[in-house]
Amino acid sequence: MAVEIPPDSIPCRPDHDAPVAIGIKKYETKKGARWKVRYYKADGSEGAKSGFTTEATAKAFLRELEHGRAAGNFVDPARGRVLLEVVARQWLADRSKGIEQNAGKLTTQSRNVGIVENHIIPALGKRQVGSITQADVDDWVRSLSGEAETIRKNVSTLRGIMKLAVRSKRITTNPVVDLTLPKVVRKRKRYLSFEQVAALRSAVDRTNDGKRHGYGVMVAVLAYCGLRWSEIAGLRIRDVDLANRRIHVDHTIVLVDGKQVSGVPKSYAQREVPMSRFLANDLREHIERRRIDLIEDEATLRRRLDIIAQRASKLDLDRIKLVEHDARIARDADRRLTLQTVLGGLRADRDARIAAEVPYEALDESIARKLRSLERIPTEEWHAQRRVHIVARIERRERQVAKSERDAEILREHLEALLQEPVFVGSRTRAWLRNAQFRRGWLTPAVKLMDAEARQAALDAETDPPRPLTDIEPHELRHTCASLAVSANANVKAVQRMLGHQKASVTLDVYADLFDADLDDVADRLDEIVFAMSANTNFNPSTSEVRPIAYDDPIWSTDPEPDASEMRLIPE
Repeated sequence: MAVEIPPDSIPCRPDHDAPVAIGIKKYETKKGARWKVRYYKADGSEGAKSGFTTEATAKAFLRELEHGRAAGNFVDPARGRVLLEVVARQWLADRSKGIEQNAGKLTTQSRNVGIVENHIIPALGKRQVGSITQADVDDWVRSLSGEAETIRKNVSTLRGIMKLAVRSKRITTNPVVDLTLPKVVRKRKRYLSFEQVAALRSAVDRTNDGKRHGYGVMVAVLAYCGLRWSEIAGLRIRDVDLANRRIHVDHTIVLVDGKQVSGVPKSYAQREVPMSRFLANDLREHIERRRIDLIEDEATLRRRLDIIAQRASKLDLDRIKLVEHDARIARDADRRLTLQTVLGGLRADRDARIAAEVPYEALDESIARKLRSLERIPTEEWHAQRRVHIVARIERRERQVAKSERDAEILREHLEALLQEPVFVGSRTRAWLRNAQFRRGWLTPAVKLMDAEARQAALDAETDPPRPLTDIEPHELRHTCASLAVSANANVKAVQRMLGHQKASVTLDVYADLFDADLDDVADRLDEIVFAMSANTNFNPSTSEVRPIAYDDPIWSTDPEPDASEMRLIPE
């Protein structure tokens, strides 16, 4: 039975301030009574939403539609019936287009794809986007596992998808708000001293021939210039200005889905990083060696590409041989059949002549010649074995060529990287250096060597051994750079520009613990200024902490006037 509509809600198509409602109708189902709301859409067509369990919820929904229309943000509930999976993939597609316009990073997009495919779609992908509530999102967040920062990134991705749904007029509000998220606990950073940096560089040079590859110099660049790994990996010879002792950071190499791709620095902020004289000299020597290695490496890569190309040519030749061999088998079979037929006729003629008692010696000679010709034809067994050998060789070469296609693609990528003249390269690939390769082959073994040497030195000196480093990540050398710069009295703005932070406040937030000593310095300076204003010009700041209360001040005086000896402000 339809509910009576108030006089001020006469059904009509929406026109400016006209009502959006048509009516609320009750109907029966197997599970009981339900209510259905009929309304006009923004384009004037008719829409409906059913399944309300109470009339109050149906009226509330109708009021929400009316308020949305009055505010100019009417959302058709039917548009919210699309699956979240569809909206999520549309969001990813929009983000991919933004990357082409420098509105995003490939690494971020790769991470978003992983979050959508592994966490959002399996849990919420089959839900209608309009049916997802804040409570549903809360339940989803509680189901996530991992570190707090990872969970927050997952939530941020879902929030972006829901923002697209709001902009697309599929839902009225974003349900990914006011959530209880785990707190990110910042780990205490580890900073190396000047002596430790020198020891680490020496250990890297002595590990797996690291000095020949220039990895010790790279450790010094990381520790004294503060480059990110993507920036040091993408550093090219033309980016190093030895004359002005500057490193131009405007190119990076990042790992996306296991493949190294070129990019721009974080936050698209290109910068110049100063170098000390000793580091510039070390880089000059390394770059001179690199220029010589580049010529040899390019020749080696092109030679390997030629070898792969020759494999394909040999495979084509083997395939031609197989075709020719099959044709030869057919020809030999025809020749063998022809000779056998001729031999049969000659033998029959010879038998007839013998029976007629006429000479037959001439036939014997002909039969002998034909038999010799038949013997010279390769047998079927020989042809079969030869064919098997050719087929096996073709299959082997096909496997080599199939593998070579990927090898050739990798070699071409390495050659393309080599032509950009990278400063530091992988020992085997001779192309952009990978973080994992450097850590596994040089950094981690060097730290172990460094710890062992420090422990042995302490034993020889009969002193307590230092705390071992156990392991170091390349990014910790960037933290070390900030620490060494602060210890050299560099101001925050200089550290910010060197590290490439967007704002000085970011530097202060990230490395707040490096400025703890400044707090004591500020307190000491304030102490000096305030007490310098005192009438007593003989004040010594070192005695400020034990200064007695001035009992002659009426504000503090609660006891009878003390003796003159108690009123001394400065102890003798």
